Amino acid sequence: MAGLIPLVDLLADKKGDLKEAHLILFEYCNLRCSFCHQDHDSKVGMSTDAMWDKVNALFESTDPRHPYVINITGGELFLDEFPDDYFDDYYGIGRRILEHYDDATVVLGTNLVYHNVDRVVKLVENLKVHGKVKIATSYDPAGRFDRDSYPLFMQNLSTVREYVDTVNVVITKQNIETILAGKETTPLTWLCDNFSVYFDHYIPSANYERLQPSEDLIGKLYLYLNEHHPNSYPLISWKENQENITTCRSTKIINKDGAVTTCWSEAGKDAVLDEQAGLLAKNAAEERFLDHYGCFSCEYYQRCGLRCFLHHSFVEGSAGTCQIKAMFDQIL
Repeated sequence: MAGLIPLVDLLADKKGDLKEAHLILFEYCNLRCSFCHQDHDSKVGMSTDAMWDKVNALFESTDPRHPYVINITGGELFLDEFPDDYFDDYYGIGRRILEHYDDATVVLGTNLVYHNVDRVVKLVENLKVHGKVKIATSYDPAGRFDRDSYPLFMQNLSTVREYVDTVNVVITKQNIETILAGKETTPLTWLCDNFSVYFDHYIPSANYERLQPSEDLIGKLYLYLNEHHPNSYPLISWKENQENITTCRSTKIINKDGAVTTCWSEAGKDAVLDEQAGLLAKNAAEERFLDHYGCFSCEYYQRCGLRCFLHHSFVEGSAGTCQIKAMFDQIL
């Protein structure tokens, strides 16, 4: 494991102690979101043995003494077509993770588009006996819902609201344009008033040329959010905290086939599928980012989360000045 760590981590002091891992049990899903890179017809990794193999790969590649957030996802874990045996597997996996780490939070990722939500509530309640368990979901104005799935999502979100950690909104070009046009003001206001809504960077997939927003467009989004949804994240953290850790947590990813990689494994046609190579690529991207924007000399360095380095590597050169700094100049 030590050989996987870059020799020099320029941001070590800013990354904080909390580490994150993403356990992808499989990619099979009922939705076909335009920004998602996964193969949602694939059934790779869906057996009990395969799921536990990935749990073991997670344990072998992490230190249980560190505090961890473990995101468990599909695909979609909670489809109506799945037998109750799947939920028994999820319970066993979640309990084992909570027992393995000294300090762990299990976050179950779900699109909330299914009818039998009672099984999800029962699962969370049973796992809560053993530690910290949350639900995370995503609301995307463009590229996710249709006429039938939207009301089902909202209904289920209300049902599980006490367990929801975050509602993410993926920052794609289409989502930003829809929000800036004022078409989502009412639902976003309700979401921000009742949940922690986090506007999260889009990890470039094979369709990144169509979906990737420019730096300028992202800056416009943040200014819009500051005016219309000031209680969303990361804006709240930026304004209320003089010091914030990096947005990027160097997430360790256990893929559907058990391979241990980094976020760079999800970068579409330019994916880096080896963990060591992914860490080296990320380290190089961090250095390019810091040098390009002169982060260490910026008055907002401690306040800023520095965003997603993978995202920046795909739009590098699109802006000569930091749009985040320009945004800070206006909102602080």
